[in-house]
Amino acid sequence: GGRDIYQVEVEGGEPVRLTSGQHDNRSPTVAAGRVVFTSYRDGNGELYSVPLGGGEERRLTDSPTHETDAALSPDGKRLAFTRAASGGVPKLWTANGSVGNPVRAAAELGHPGSIDAAPSWSPDGDRIVFVSTASGNADLYILTLATGAVELLLGTDAPEVEPAWSPDGEWVAFTSARDGQTDLYRVRVATGEVDRLTDRAETDARPSWLPDGRIVYVARVGGATRLRWLDPDEPGTVHEIPVGEGTIGRVSAVR
Repeated sequence: GGRDIYQVEVEGGEPVRLTSGQHDNRSPTVAAGRVVFTSYRDGNGELYSVPLGGGEERRLTDSPTHETDAALSPDGKRLAFTRAASGGVPKLWTANGSVGNPVRAAAELGHPGSIDAAPSWSPDGDRIVFVSTASGNADLYILTLATGAVELLLGTDAPEVEPAWSPDGEWVAFTSARDGQTDLYRVRVATGEVDRLTDRAETDARPSWLPDGRIVYVARVGGATRLRWLDPDEPGTVHEIPVGEGTIGRVSAVR
């Protein structure tokens, strides 16, 4: 009856269900053999984890507010997520992989009403790219953990959302409606150079990188959602990942 977390091979096949019950489970992140996700089984958004191979679902947070947008570092030892502050506005937090010792991140950025969302770790785990409305629009920022410094990576008059850092550290894939339709792009971290990856009237969104540099994403086709992948160096050719019926939410590729 609700959303669940599944895993499937890139070549397709029968999806394997990892969560149980009739609760709403969403927004998975995966690293080091386990999946962290948001579940609403407790009435509000709380973080849970489950082994990638299946098994016991373990609750990680216990608070009266909402925790979501979890992102595991590549080694699985750190976690970034958003926690609703006063007024229900999500702000960026970091913690260890079990959500111990949580601290507010990028606290000097923006104002009480600005929204933080969608963190993604660099491959070496020393930086986080995330979305913030600190300047009025949804822009991409990079937080350097050692210093706490925050820099604008990409900002336009259009929303730039759903960032995903590439395995080689050179690119961040993201979703944007800058040309009047929702498509996938990538930005080179060192220079700010932007490449467009998809160009369709229907939505392409929620990118996630495979270890070999391919991007898995969600495409809306005829009103339904489809799971696809593309090679960003040959973006004109897209490949379907057959997963059967159902609405697809956030995707997290296993590295």
